[in-house]
Amino acid sequence: MVVVPKEPVSIKPIGVVVSDFKKVSRTYDYNSESMIYMREELTDALIGIEYFSHIHVIYHQHRRRDWLDLIEWEQDELPLTLPFASEPVCQGVYSTRSPSRPSAIGSCVVELIRCEGNRLYVRGLDALDGTPVLDIKIYIPHYDAFPLAETPLNWCMGNELSTTSRHFHWDTVNVGLTLGLRTGAKALQSIGIGRGEAVRAEVAGGHFFAQGIEGVTGCSVLRGNMIFEERNTSPGQWKLKLVGKDNEVTIMLNDHIYSGAGEVLEVGENILFATVQTLNHEDV
Repeated sequence: MVVVPKEPVSIKPIGVVVSDFKKVSRTYDYNSESMIYMREELTDALIGIEYFSHIHVIYHQHRRRDWLDLIEWEQDELPLTLPFASEPVCQGVYSTRSPSRPSAIGSCVVELIRCEGNRLYVRGLDALDGTPVLDIKIYIPHYDAFPLAETPLNWCMGNELSTTSRHFHWDTVNVGLTLGLRTGAKALQSIGIGRGEAVRAEVAGGHFFAQGIEGVTGCSVLRGNMIFEERNTSPGQWKLKLVGKDNEVTIMLNDHIYSGAGEVLEVGENILFATVQTLNHEDV
């Protein structure tokens, strides 16, 4: 039987971050420079560090509550799952780089610009001004860099390595694609037409959502019969208006987070769609 220790671990900070990065934000400029002010009695521990170009920095996320307020997380408990960027699906916090770890420990590999006494000047540290630094460690490419390591496709759009994982890509990004497929199919059914018979489609949502609708309806931005408005929001603000020769339908999606593309294919329409409204042109 494995017993996970529950007692808190006390760690004395070795330094503090001095940075212009003072306000919690959803983005960070990794070209920014900052300074790590080490405890003076640890100055000798830095001897020789200037010969290394990069170091690991381990720090305490002392303002993670500010980040939770930024994402409008109102619950007292820390989130274990987080919405995937621009898509209606969740990831576990350990499969993200969320600044709200259950342990409140953050880490970052930074470029070491120079060392002056007990001051380390670095570039790319994503820690706020005043962040307690818990440890630093030299970065060794032979041990710390793995060029062929697998990452989800959406994490490495510019990486064409054949080892890149496709599985996570389908279960996250393509939840939007699958939603588009089902929404497009429902629209065709609602007004009784087939693929390629619609006059135009008006789509608001993510890019993969629009791609799914393209595949089912035959409407396309390239063909000039689709109007697309990108919305990097939850699906509660996504919609499709499909116009036929004699009638049209407007479908609004429910604000729902899915476990994966498979769930989108299996759930009922009452889960998928908030409203399905048809209109005959003769009634206008």
